[in-house]
Amino acid sequence: MTSLRRMPVLAGLLCLLLMGFAGASYGAVRFDVVPSPTEVINTGRSEVLGSLNLVVRDVAGNVTGTATGGPAQIGIIYNNPAVQIDNTTTTGIRLFYTSGFAAAFATTAGGIIGVQNIDLNGKCVGYITLNLLPGATPTTGDFIRLDGVRGRIDASGTGLTPGTNLFAQMQSINDPSANQFFPETVRVATTFDGMNIEIKSMNLLLCFPTSGLVPGGTYSNYIKITEGFARAFVDNDSNGAGIDSTDRVDSGSQANPLVYTVGGVISTSNALGSPTNQTHFSIFVTDIPKSVSGIDWQGSVAANEATGATLDLVSSTIDLTAGTASALYQFNATNQTGASDVTVESFTLMPKVVLKTGNQTDTGTINVGVSLAPMVTSLTSCAAPSSTASRPRFLQMIESDAVALGNPPDDPYKPYAVIIRCNCFLLFTYVTSDSAFDTGIAIANTTGDTGPFGTSEAPDQIGRITFYFYDKAKGYVGSYTTSAETLSGYSWVNVLSAVLPNVTPSPLTSFSGYVITKAEFQYCHALAFIADTKFGGLAHGYIANVIPDPAIKTGKRSASDAGDVGNWYWNGTTTVQSSPIPAGEGLNN
Repeated sequence: MTSLRRMPVLAGLLCLLLMGFAGASYGAVRFDVVPSPTEVINTGRSEVLGSLNLVVRDVAGNVTGTATGGPAQIGIIYNNPAVQIDNTTTTGIRLFYTSGFAAAFATTAGGIIGVQNIDLNGKCVGYITLNLLPGATPTTGDFIRLDGVRGRIDASGTGLTPGTNLFAQMQSINDPSANQFFPETVRVATTFDGMNIEIKSMNLLLCFPTSGLVPGGTYSNYIKITEGFARAFVDNDSNGAGIDSTDRVDSGSQANPLVYTVGGVISTSNALGSPTNQTHFSIFVTDIPKSVSGIDWQGSVAANEATGATLDLVSSTIDLTAGTASALYQFNATNQTGASDVTVESFTLMPKVVLKTGNQTDTGTINVGVSLAPMVTSLTSCAAPSSTASRPRFLQMIESDAVALGNPPDDPYKPYAVIIRCNCFLLFTYVTSDSAFDTGIAIANTTGDTGPFGTSEAPDQIGRITFYFYDKAKGYVGSYTTSAETLSGYSWVNVLSAVLPNVTPSPLTSFSGYVITKAEFQYCHALAFIADTKFGGLAHGYIANVIPDPAIKTGKRSASDAGDVGNWYWNGTTTVQSSPIPAGEGLNN
């Protein structure tokens, strides 16, 4: 009997305890967590992550938050992989909510009360704390939305690998029963390579200063920058007209009276994540030979697609002593959301390499690489969110591949221009040197022709001459290069017997066959004559054949080209194919 009389008392005490705990609680709200995941650049230091929407489930399952106890706090952790937060509530992070949560955010004590990066199990993660004041009365469909969080993707470890999904986790902090989340972990972004780079090279000839082109020739080299995905490149103020419908904006809207900021003030749209600058591109040029006087960069380049976007030159530098140069371009859009964000845009830059005049002999390959900018170096600390840094900005990562395979690591710099000497090739169809005969050779460098041609002269050039020997019975047997350069207007004159001991890899004591020479200057012409060893009686003399320099025009077809089909032409009745074009050199005499 005693125990039975005590049961109502214990039950009453239990009810009082439960009421006390409930009074100290905000009230349990069940949220459906609905993310709006976006694409981010894997090397980005300040990329806008997707919005998080906490939507109230059916009211029947909720204690609606009418309790008058203390506030409830929600933690949002960007921990899979660990992503640091780059910005603050004054630089783009904003909270929006419907009227059912007005009491929860009625004063500045409610809302976002913490944006920080913390060390969690040895990894630096972004952590946002929301404080919900008591007294709110949310109903089904009411929501809280977090917008504009920027993540340091490049410092996220595995997030640097393109194709990585980034997740955020919801937690009820100060009262485990206060809020429930379905699901607790959601995807907020996926990482992608920000751009692809295609670099096409061409030969520039030192015999045609200052452009390096043959007369009538055009530039064919280029640097093509293509978005890795349609939303990769961003303008902080599309069309330069202030924040409007052409810009990426957050959830604020004068047209939606249910959306409020802290304190219940109706919000207006702001640029999503508060960008401070456009996407930039740093173009690096290396290995510039001493024969180059400068590089001319285009002031503005329109997108290859009809979006109205441009890349505009911001600055350029060149250091001819170090053989380096650079240019900084920025992306400008006329309609970010209506055109640029729905189109993969590409831009073709064609900077001109300008050669010095006069006898230039320094050759080499100019190489190019591109990085997204503004650039930063690797982040090694768990740094606090910043309210001043550039947004967006990127880890310096050199790219040069038309199809990005994933960066990091850096791509190698790729050739953009090959500076080569103008050459002149000669064919001596038969020369001989033995106990009975010798061959005399004279090669003229006729680029010193100011007298007869005046201002129409050929550019003066100097250079060495290389002889390639093809024995009549053994084929190729070696080569010889003159030690001295033949000057403009001068001739190289010698006899074959004096050259043979200097042939490499093995000296020759005698030779009969043909010789091809390569002179490092244009407009070479030559005479060969064969006589007895005492040159007492002339046996034979001839003019060497000039083989066109293949760098200027195709003068020789390879064996693989032999017998291929010729051109199509109209014979008056139908289109027919001509005979195959024969292989071999086209002699230019």
